[in-house]
Amino acid sequence: MSTSAKQPVDDYRWYLVQCKPRQEARAQLNLRNQGFTCFTPMQDVQRLRHGKKTLVTEALFPGYLFVNLCRLNDNWHSIRSTRGVTSLVRFGRENEPLAVPDALVDHIRQRLNRQPASELFTPGSKVRLIDGPFKDLEAVFSKTDGEERAIILLNILQREQRLKVPLSALASSG
Repeated sequence: MSTSAKQPVDDYRWYLVQCKPRQEARAQLNLRNQGFTCFTPMQDVQRLRHGKKTLVTEALFPGYLFVNLCRLNDNWHSIRSTRGVTSLVRFGRENEPLAVPDALVDHIRQRLNRQPASELFTPGSKVRLIDGPFKDLEAVFSKTDGEERAIILLNILQREQRLKVPLSALASSG
């Protein structure tokens, strides 16, 4: 059940739930209908469908989702009989569900909420190289080249050179 007045927030922990194949959304919906707080990390991915590139949203961890449970008050038995759920992921000799650290779930949320580097720069904007052989030099952002590379214009020996660099090697200049 979600956090209530009965239990302090400290008694709630994140646990990993294994879902039936391609049923993360169904499992999440049914768990939420029972009052559980769930988190299914999703990401946008380009896929080739019928010869065309299509942007689709997929689970970051296919077949799994996180559920926030209280060890004392929540009915854990209802989880395994929830449509779309296979079981809670268990570890150790006692075969007990192992809590996932809150910091890990927070980190995943932060990473997914981060703006893609390709959207941080606009053509013509000034950038600074923060890695590689041209570190600390300024350049002009031209365009992205795929999902992880960029084409920049760098002035070397009084000539403008087009270079391909990783997006992670760029920072806004200003």
